[in-house]
Amino acid sequence: MPRTKEACQQIRDESRQHILDETAEVFANKGLANTKISDLAEAAGVSQGLLYRYFTDKDDVFIALLERAINGVILIAQTSIKKKGTPLEKLHWLTEQILQGMSEEPVYFQLFSQAMALSGRVFETIAKLDTVVKILRELITEGQNVGEIAKRDPDQLVILYLGCIYGLAAGKCFSIPWLDEHFPVADAVLQILKP
Repeated sequence: MPRTKEACQQIRDESRQHILDETAEVFANKGLANTKISDLAEAAGVSQGLLYRYFTDKDDVFIALLERAINGVILIAQTSIKKKGTPLEKLHWLTEQILQGMSEEPVYFQLFSQAMALSGRVFETIAKLDTVVKILRELITEGQNVGEIAKRDPDQLVILYLGCIYGLAAGKCFSIPWLDEHFPVADAVLQILKP
């Protein structure tokens, strides 16, 4: 019995996801500039021809991985806003999730640090993080209204928060033992927002 159109699509989707699952580490270890299609195909255990069936080039694989990471962060941010609790409790949960992600899947945070090596499509992809910025601003403003968060320019507080998160992610990329031993918890990060 021949496969249905849906079954074929599912196989294609699973193959594409498998390639992405196996190639993130290659970019993290070799860097975008030094990674070749042959490296990606070897890591995924597929031929270069099959890889080209799903992706136009290595940049396309990289962008797909970056989109996956960004969509994950957006989902966490959207979930945080729906959580019960005060704005600071929601920010605490969000921060815990981000820090946990850095520890469990640091490879995706390494992709962010390499993203600026690409032009064009990468900026469109990174622009999706605007959703996260809006959610952070909303939570910070709500927190200011109830006295949980410092009465400063909310946009500056968003920048401070993201700068702290980005700095921690950059540090994680280098696997510095001292940083791993003393990696901050959500409460420490959120000190920058408190009155």
